[in-house]
Amino acid sequence: MSRQLPWVHVELVPLFLQVRNLRRFVRDFCVGMSLRPEYAEHVAMASAELLEVAAKGASAQWARYDLRLLGTFTEVSVTSAATLKQRETLLSIVSEISQGEARDAYARSLERASIDGIAIAGLCRLRHEAAAELALTQSEEEVCLILRAPI
Repeated sequence: MSRQLPWVHVELVPLFLQVRNLRRFVRDFCVGMSLRPEYAEHVAMASAELLEVAAKGASAQWARYDLRLLGTFTEVSVTSAATLKQRETLLSIVSEISQGEARDAYARSLERASIDGIAIAGLCRLRHEAAAELALTQSEEEVCLILRAPI
């Protein structure tokens, strides 16, 4: 029998209470999988930030959340329905966060609090402090925000 890598899959309506509760669960799950507490907090923060961005920037009706602990890195993804305008906004956000050095992007995010009402400082902070990479994939009806961070 092969050993499966740890993962979590949840589908939810991304309301504040569910986001807060999922953040706590993810942190405890990561600590239970023997990750350092500070790393577990980064993963939990990434989970909450991606869910909040998806809820504000795409559909607040539903979100699919996935967490994969993949040995040398962790992948957190949030998928939700999105219109063309919402996908363009989220692509702009990912582009802004990914542009240049992580420290410079974080400093810019503190000066420019949001893009179209969506806060970006938390994701920029993760890119800087956790050496995280942010990506976006999209189809005609869905958008998926992906954050990868080394362990």
